[in-house]
Amino acid sequence: MAKALDALTRAAIRHGSDRYGGHLYTPIYHALFQHMREQPLRFLEIGVGGYSSEKAGGLGLKMWAEYFPNASIHGLDVERKTLSLSPRVKVHQGSQVDYDLLDRLSREAGPFDIIIDDGSHAVDHMVGSFRHLYPAMAPNGIYAIEDTQTSFASHMGGHPDGRGTVFDLAHRLSLAMHAPEGFVDPNPDPLLSQLATMTSSVATYRNVTVFQRGPNTYPSNQTLDFGNAEVQDVFDSITAQNDRDPSSGGTLSRIDMLIWAGKTAEAGAMAIETANRYPREMPVLFELLRMMEWANQSNARAHIAVHIANIR
Repeated sequence: MAKALDALTRAAIRHGSDRYGGHLYTPIYHALFQHMREQPLRFLEIGVGGYSSEKAGGLGLKMWAEYFPNASIHGLDVERKTLSLSPRVKVHQGSQVDYDLLDRLSREAGPFDIIIDDGSHAVDHMVGSFRHLYPAMAPNGIYAIEDTQTSFASHMGGHPDGRGTVFDLAHRLSLAMHAPEGFVDPNPDPLLSQLATMTSSVATYRNVTVFQRGPNTYPSNQTLDFGNAEVQDVFDSITAQNDRDPSSGGTLSRIDMLIWAGKTAEAGAMAIETANRYPREMPVLFELLRMMEWANQSNARAHIAVHIANIR
């Protein structure tokens, strides 16, 4: 029995793109992009398709133009292309490792919100294009590298264990994102350290790897500091939400942050206030008791224990 298909998959089938059939990329992309469909995005696809034929290719560009009705869409291909496409689509000729060209595209057509690398699939090209284009993307940009199975093919510059390929890049970047938790790179790469602060996620799917840009400067929970604007903003957001919709959970969340930040006395005072507010809620009281043992707040712990004894 045929299953229901998402909008991008239907567009892929309509325009003959192999992103559904030969591959199963469109369901992944739809999950990532559906909330962005109506936005005036700046989109770049590396690799137009059709190989050396000037009149062939562009099936993916047609698919993207349908799926993103308000986007400005750019294609880049090493071969000259003369195609009948939407007026919102522009095709540029050049290599994906012509870094002067990539700089110009980023300046004139970017910053790009989405980049799809469906280009040569050579390992050094995939890695090189990413390292050059990703830092210049929009702050919440998404960069996808397709057909990563070539990373295991020696004739594409790959290796059976993935060393030096997109997989190695993704692994090293995901580790670098955890520097606040103590990761130390034995072979430091200054660019990856920079990219780690602007990457919110790295996801590896079958034959496609996706890098999501976003701030990654929030400290580890073991080093929370209310002098950090992001930490204070999160605490204020929890407080505001709890003011709108009061709950024991909202208060527990604030106490937890205070303890991690070393504000144990303030956490103890809030715990006493919370126990007084919810004197008959045993799960809340036991959670407060655990937190006060962790924070070494004996007065608060004794106060909470009295409430627990009264229930029993």
